[in-house]
Amino acid sequence: MPDAANTPDDLQRLLFQAYDMPYGDAKDALLEQVLRHAEAGAHTALAFHVRMAMVDAYGHGMSPAKLFVPFARCLAEYDRDPGTHESWVAPSLRWKFKTAVGAMTKFPEVPMDRALAALDQMERRYRVEGQSLNAVYGRRHRVAVHVGDLAAATEWYERWCTTPRDENSDCEGCDPTNRVAWLASQGRDIEAVELAAPVLAGELGCSEQPQLILTALLLPYLRTGQLDEARSAHRRSYRVLRTKPQDLAAIGDHLEFCALSGNQVRGLELLDRHFSWLDRAPSPRDALTFLGSAALLLRTLVDTGNGDTAIRRPADADRPAAESTARALRAELTDEALAIAARFDQRNGTDHQTALVEAKLTSRPIVDYLPLSAATAHRVPVEPGPTMTVVEIPELTTTELIERAEHANKQHALAELRALAQRLESEPEPTDPGLAGRHASVLAGAALLATDHDRAESLLRRAAEYFAAAGEEDRRQTDLSRLGLLFCRHGDATEALGLLRDSVSHLAKSADPHIRATATLHLSGGLFALLDRGLLLDDDAAELPALLDRAAVDAAEAGDDALLGDAARHRMYLHQNNAEFAEAVTAGEAAVAAYRRAGRGWRLADTAQYLAGIHSDAGDAAAALTMIDEAVGQADADLPEGLRIVLHARRGSLLIHLNREEEAVSELLTAIAIATAAGSAQVPYVQWDLAVAYRANGQFLDAAEQAEEAIAGLERAGAGAQAQSCRFLLVDLHRELDEDEQALTVLDEIIEFDRATGNFGGEAYALAETADLLDRLDRDAEAAERYALAAEAAEKFGDDPIRVTYCRYSAALSLHWTGDTAAAVAAIAVADDAITQLAATDPDPELLTWHTARHNHNAARILRRAERPADALPRADAAADGFRAIDATDQATRADYERAVLLIELNRPADAEKILAEAVAELADDHAAGPMLSELLAETRAQLT
Repeated sequence: MPDAANTPDDLQRLLFQAYDMPYGDAKDALLEQVLRHAEAGAHTALAFHVRMAMVDAYGHGMSPAKLFVPFARCLAEYDRDPGTHESWVAPSLRWKFKTAVGAMTKFPEVPMDRALAALDQMERRYRVEGQSLNAVYGRRHRVAVHVGDLAAATEWYERWCTTPRDENSDCEGCDPTNRVAWLASQGRDIEAVELAAPVLAGELGCSEQPQLILTALLLPYLRTGQLDEARSAHRRSYRVLRTKPQDLAAIGDHLEFCALSGNQVRGLELLDRHFSWLDRAPSPRDALTFLGSAALLLRTLVDTGNGDTAIRRPADADRPAAESTARALRAELTDEALAIAARFDQRNGTDHQTALVEAKLTSRPIVDYLPLSAATAHRVPVEPGPTMTVVEIPELTTTELIERAEHANKQHALAELRALAQRLESEPEPTDPGLAGRHASVLAGAALLATDHDRAESLLRRAAEYFAAAGEEDRRQTDLSRLGLLFCRHGDATEALGLLRDSVSHLAKSADPHIRATATLHLSGGLFALLDRGLLLDDDAAELPALLDRAAVDAAEAGDDALLGDAARHRMYLHQNNAEFAEAVTAGEAAVAAYRRAGRGWRLADTAQYLAGIHSDAGDAAAALTMIDEAVGQADADLPEGLRIVLHARRGSLLIHLNREEEAVSELLTAIAIATAAGSAQVPYVQWDLAVAYRANGQFLDAAEQAEEAIAGLERAGAGAQAQSCRFLLVDLHRELDEDEQALTVLDEIIEFDRATGNFGGEAYALAETADLLDRLDRDAEAAERYALAAEAAEKFGDDPIRVTYCRYSAALSLHWTGDTAAAVAAIAVADDAITQLAATDPDPELLTWHTARHNHNAARILRRAERPADALPRADAAADGFRAIDATDQATRADYERAVLLIELNRPADAEKILAEAVAELADDHAAGPMLSELLAETRAQLT
C-alpha cells in the first residue's frame, strides 16, 4: 500500500473492501496491511475495528491460530473503558468469544486450563451483560466432547437444548449442525435426521450452511437407509466445500462417507484433489479428521484387493512429491493421525482422541455400493432390436469358414463375421494363394469393423498380393478399392484416388453388375470422405452425379436392394452437400426403404440417423425424431459402438429440441454409458446435452456436474471453443445453485479464453456479467474494476456502444458504494462521454432514453453524497422525466424520491412536497415504494406546518 494512501479515509475504504472479500489468505493479508498502517498512524479506533474483523477472518479462514492475539487485545481495550465504544462492540465481542473458545480445542499447544478459563470468563461476561447462557452451554458441551467426558457432554447438551436461544446463539443452521454431530456420534441417527429436517426445509443464509449440516448427516442417512438423501447430501455439500480449504475437516468427512458407501474411486478423486490442502491445514484438529478419514479410505481399498493402487502425494516444503501404494500410504497416514491424536490426548489428560481415530480406522462399510449420480447408476437398457448374437461356429474346414465369412460380410451379419474371423485367426493360413487372399480379405473386414485401420491396411495389401499371385484380378482390384476407400478416410488422398480409379477402370468391364456397382460406390464413397476432409478438388466432386447414376443402374440390374440403398444413401450425401435438402430427404428415404427390403439393419440405422440430422438441420424436429426412432428400432448390441452412441445421443438431442427433456435424459445416459465403455471422444459432447436436459428438468445439481465434466473433457480433446460455450451454461447453473464464487471462477475462465483469442466482444460481455454478479454480492470495489475493464474491452470491440455506456455508469455507482466519492464523481464525466457517443450512433430512441435516465439517476446519488445537491438536482429531474417518457414508472418513482430529498436539502420543502404527493398518488396501494414515499411525504408536510 503506497504511503500516500494512509489517511484514515483511505484505510477505512480498504477495510470496507476487506469486509467484502471471501475468507482466505487475501482477506487476511489486506487486514494485516491495514492494521500496520493504522497503528503506524496512531489511528486507534480504526485499528480496533481492524482487529475485530481479524478475529472473524482468522476464525473462518485458514489461520485460526492467529485470532487469539487480536481477540485478547480487543477484549482488553473494551474492558478498560466500555463507554467509549459503540453499542455494537459488546455483542460482537460476545460472539467472538465463541470463536475463540472453539479454536482452543483445535490446537493441542493451547493448555486445557487456559481453554477452561476462557469458558469461565465467557460465562461471567454473559451473566453480567444479562444474556442467555445458551451459547455458553453449547461451547461447554463442545469442550467436554473433545476431551471425552461424555457424562458432562450429555449434561451440557441438555442444558444447551433447554436454555432459550438469543442473539448470541449460533445461526439456525449451525446450531443444529453441532447437535446433529453429537447425536450421530452417540448412535442416535434417527433423532439426528429428525432434528435437521425442519432446518433443511427452511432458508439458510449462513455462509457455512447448508453444506456443513448436510455433511454431518452423511453417515446418519447411510445408517438409517435413507440412501437417496445420503447421495444428495454428499453431492450438494461437496460442491460448496471443494473450493474452501478452511473446510478441510469436512472434506475428511466426505472421504469417510466414500469409504463406507463403496465409493472408493470417488474417494480417491477427492483425496487427489485435496491432498495438498493437508499441508496447509487450518489446525491440527482439521488435519486429524482428514488424515483419519483418508487412512480409512485407503484401508477399504486394501480390503477390496486394490492395495497396490498407485497414489501420488504432492510435495510440500522439504518433502518431495512421492508415489506410493494405497497399502503403504495407509500406514503412513495412520501414523500421522495417531501422532496428532496423541498430542491432543496428552494435553487433555485422556485417551479419547486416539480411541476415536482407532474406531474410525476399523469402521466397516455401511452399504456395498451407493451410486452417486444418475450417470453412474444408469445401466444400458436391452436394445429394442435383437440382442448380442451368440454365434456357435460348427466344425468347418478353412475353406468352409472363409465361404461362410464372405457370405456374412455380404449380408452384414456382423456378429457372425466377428466370430468367424476369430476362428480363422487360429487357423493356419492356406497355402493356395487364391484361398489365402480370401482368408486375408475376410480378416480385413473384421479389422475394419474393429476400426483397427493399420491392421486392415496390412491385410488388404496382403490379400491383393495373394490374388495377384493367383491371377484373380477382379478380387485383387476389389480389395485395392477397399484399401483406397480406407485411405480416403484415414490416409493419403493421392494414393487413395489412384487405387480407386484404377480399380473402377478395371472392374467397370466386369460382366457382374454387383462387382461394377460395388467398385463405383467405393469410388463415390471415397470422394465423399475426401470432401469431408476438405481434400477433394472441384473436378473430382463434379463427377459424383454421373458415378451415382451408373451405380444405381448397375445395382438395379443386379437386383440387390442393399446396393440400391448404398447408391441412394450416397445421393443423399450429394444433395445435402449441395444444400438441396428436399432432394436429400427423398434420396435418404429411398435408401432407408431399400435397406428395409434388404434387411440391412446396420445400414438402415446409420442412414436413418443421418437423415434425421438433415431433417433437424431443416428445422423439422418431429420428422427427425420419426427417423431416429426407426434407427433406434434397428439398434442391437451387435451394431458398432460408434453408431449406437450416435443413435442415442442424437435421439436425446432431438427430444431436448422438442421440449421432452425427461425422455432425453435416459437416451443421453445410455449414450454416455456406451461411449464411456468404448473410450469414445463423444462423451463430453453428450454430457453437454445431458446438462442442458437436466437444467430444463430443474435438476440443476445434476446439470452442473455434467457441464463440469463436459468442459474438462472438451478441454482435453482440444475443443476449446466448445468448452467455452459450455462454460456459459455452467455459469447459469452455478447461479441457480447459489454458487456465486464458483460462477465467478468460471466467468474468469471465460474472460481468460476470450482475452487470449482476441475476442473483445466476448471478453466485454463476460466482464460485465462478472461485474453484475459482484455488484449483487456487494463487492463494490471489484465490481467497479470489472465494469471499467468491460467498457475498455467493448471499446476495443468497437461495435457495442450500449455495453460501453452501461458499464461506465455502473462503474461510477459501484465506486460510490465503496465510499470513494471523488472517484465516483470523476467517473460521471466518463459516463457522460459514453452517453454522447451512444447518441451519435443513432440507437433506438427508447433505449437511449433508458440508459441516459439510469446514468442521470446514478449521478444524482453520487453528487448528493459529494454534498453537491445543486448539481445533483438537475440530474434527478432529468432521470425522472426520462423514465416517465418510456413508461418506466417504478424507476421514475425512485428518481422522484431522490429529487425530493435533494429539494429538502436545498431548503425547498414545498417543491419536495408537491413531487412526493404526485408520486404517491401515482402508485398502486400495495406498491413496495409506497411506505417509503409516504413517510417522507409526512415528514415534509410536518416541516411545512
